[in-house]
Amino acid sequence: MQDKRGRIRRSLARLITDDNLDLYVLGVVALVFTVLGATGISDVKTLSSVVTALLALLAFSQIRSRRLTEQVRDSNRGGLAAVFAPQFPDDLISRRAASFDILLIGHSMTRTVQGMRSDIRSILDAGGRIRVLVLDPTDEALIEVADRRISQSLEPGRLRQRILATLDELTSLRSRTSGRLEIRVSSRISSAGFNCLDVSSPRGLICVQHYEYRPSGEAAPVFAMEPKDTPWYQHFAAEADRLWEDGTPWPLSPADQIARARRPVFSEGFGPELNVAIDDATDLLVTGMARNTLVNNNYGKLEERLRKKARIRFVLIDPHSSAIDTAASRYYAVRSPESARERVLHTLRVLAELKRSTGGDLSVRLVMHPIAVGLIGTGTALFAEYYTYQAAGEPQFVLQPGDGPAYRTFLGEAEALWNNAEPYDLTTDSRTEAG
Repeated sequence: MQDKRGRIRRSLARLITDDNLDLYVLGVVALVFTVLGATGISDVKTLSSVVTALLALLAFSQIRSRRLTEQVRDSNRGGLAAVFAPQFPDDLISRRAASFDILLIGHSMTRTVQGMRSDIRSILDAGGRIRVLVLDPTDEALIEVADRRISQSLEPGRLRQRILATLDELTSLRSRTSGRLEIRVSSRISSAGFNCLDVSSPRGLICVQHYEYRPSGEAAPVFAMEPKDTPWYQHFAAEADRLWEDGTPWPLSPADQIARARRPVFSEGFGPELNVAIDDATDLLVTGMARNTLVNNNYGKLEERLRKKARIRFVLIDPHSSAIDTAASRYYAVRSPESARERVLHTLRVLAELKRSTGGDLSVRLVMHPIAVGLIGTGTALFAEYYTYQAAGEPQFVLQPGDGPAYRTFLGEAEALWNNAEPYDLTTDSRTEAG
């Protein structure tokens, strides 16, 4: 008897707290008075009052329903924003230490690897597997882009040092522990960093850090997913696997090291950038055998530069020295020494006329040395031409101050040629003593 009363009380409690109670009352009252009206028990006046009351109850029910809808919508909005966080989850470190299969992907992973050094040993000694993928520090072009994009707060070259420190630490751990520690480097800058923990198990976790462009602090947002967060859990797990598969094992094999070695970029001719550089130059240094084509094709530009007070210097091979014979036979298979000599003399006559017409700061020096690389130094770049041995074409390349030692070496050679060359007097068309 008491169990029956208890069931009745629980049923009444559920009914009273039911969100649809107003609809139940509305339905029951409407049904009752429909029957009463049809049987003539209730008069028209009573039915009208009841209908009005039912409409009022229905209106209040609709208001309540709309409020609930708005609350659900606002709750969803808050839930979506709550997915993202400005930092990593508080339990990430503890969950990572308790994991058996870990995949870490990031730019340098310096703090992560240093912070979990003891955990790495424990996981590996227990037979676990740890995989780490970072940027390739030997890929110079990649590191240059990464420095500009992601390391606003770091000095140039600091990112490479951090990556190398991580790789050294991991290599040392691998040599001193058992288990499976795999290291790879990537030649692609990923859009996010990954902490993938026991992905294939029910307790798996994927923590993703968005790599924003030049962050002022820690890159954000960060969000975490578990297997229940399908299909995005599988989506990001698959992306992390693709990044890993495209990585290169570290340390690099000899073949990989050669493939990553920086190589110069040659072209068959300079583009419009040479004209732009000459137009903006205030100190132009030109070296070469004769430079006949350059002077003829750019006479107007050189004239304009001189009238605007620019300094222009030419270093050419002395047409009366044995160097012109060596250069002609070495660099031009079908050109005689007489032809090469005449080209230099023609350039000297054109430059003398340019000097007379402008009165500008134009000077020429002659060397008794078969120049191997002709240079056009504009202050912002070096336009270089390699004089091949009796082969068609002259491979050309451009160097800028940011290219470091290569730029300084070629510019230093051009200045050395200038300093050791003999001045040529353009005003009298005859040579003077050096001094």
